[in-house]
Amino acid sequence: MADQPPAEQPSNQPGSSKATADPSDPQPSTSSTGKEAASEDVKMDAEPELDPEILKASPEEIMTRTRLLENEIKIMRSENLTLSHEATMMLDKIKDNTDKIKNNKQLPFLVANVVEILDIDPDVHESEEGAQVDLDSVRKGKCAVIKTSTRQTIFLPLIGLVDADKLKPGDLIGVNKDSYLVLDTLPAEYDSRVKAMEVDERPTETYTDIGGLDKQIEELVEAVVLPMQQADKFKTLGIKPPKGVLMYGPPGTGKTLLARACAAQTKACYMKLAGPSLVQMFIGDGAKLVRDAFELAKEKAPAIIFIDELDAIGTKRFDSEKSGDREVQRTMLELLNQLDGFGSDDRIKVIAATNRIDILDPALLRSGRLDRKIEFPLPTEDARARIIEIHSRKMNV
Repeated sequence: MADQPPAEQPSNQPGSSKATADPSDPQPSTSSTGKEAASEDVKMDAEPELDPEILKASPEEIMTRTRLLENEIKIMRSENLTLSHEATMMLDKIKDNTDKIKNNKQLPFLVANVVEILDIDPDVHESEEGAQVDLDSVRKGKCAVIKTSTRQTIFLPLIGLVDADKLKPGDLIGVNKDSYLVLDTLPAEYDSRVKAMEVDERPTETYTDIGGLDKQIEELVEAVVLPMQQADKFKTLGIKPPKGVLMYGPPGTGKTLLARACAAQTKACYMKLAGPSLVQMFIGDGAKLVRDAFELAKEKAPAIIFIDELDAIGTKRFDSEKSGDREVQRTMLELLNQLDGFGSDDRIKVIAATNRIDILDPALLRSGRLDRKIEFPLPTEDARARIIEIHSRKMNV
């Protein structure tokens, strides 16, 4: 027999590619143990934590609970579908109501005045069935009584698009000509002649344009300008400024010019009323002009009302059978009420001018109305020299 070659012995050299691992080497067992631990951690992280009650429950109990949850889900889906359908219907109703409001708010409106705001709190018996109850009779809230421009008095159980808390008696409103529902509030109505009395362009005169009236300027500033510019100081000191000033003197002594200069120095609204324009032919028309003038001044307060030629309406009262004289007296009475009535406003200052203080009614001159009286005498020689100097400033001499 041929000699067989000896079996190759495994080489333990480190360079040999066929070297076998030593069983005593701990590295393979350590790596395999780490992989198994990591895989176990991943499995534990992936598994959700179950409720202890579920873990303790039997399979039959779990199935019963699952069926209950499925039924609840079906009910919630049905409710969700119902609510979405109701929401769609509500959106359609809102769209229809919006279109109706646009149609109703189309101009022109019927002009009306609020007469009274009433509270409705009806006594409804609980025994009445819903179908037999009148909605208008059980409506709680506020209702209104209005009077239209056609002299119709209307009761509105449902006011309309304007909140009832924003309405008060006397307000001017626009209503639907068919349903009389209140659609909008309108600005206060003033006589066009009163609006024309407001001076839009502020006077440009200054105190330096007035000569020989230094004392009168000082008194007018103390009575009118300072109380309007420094009202807080007057309140702190407890000083009540005069409500009005009466300037009297011969014609051409600078009464109107000083009033214009006073209005230019303040940022107040300036209104000029002429006494003869307050004498009207129709009964109550002159008093309405005075009332509207003061209402407009209250809206634009602080304001200065200058009444020129006060003697046209402020003469002493006397017994007369002529209706014209009585109308003038009614106008003066309205002026007295506005100067010192319940609705007087301290932010409104009245400056009146007259040439005849001797014929004015004593009620106008008493304290609380035209408190400060300022006399405008004829200019002295020094005053006339100052006047000539003022008028010749722009002359090339």
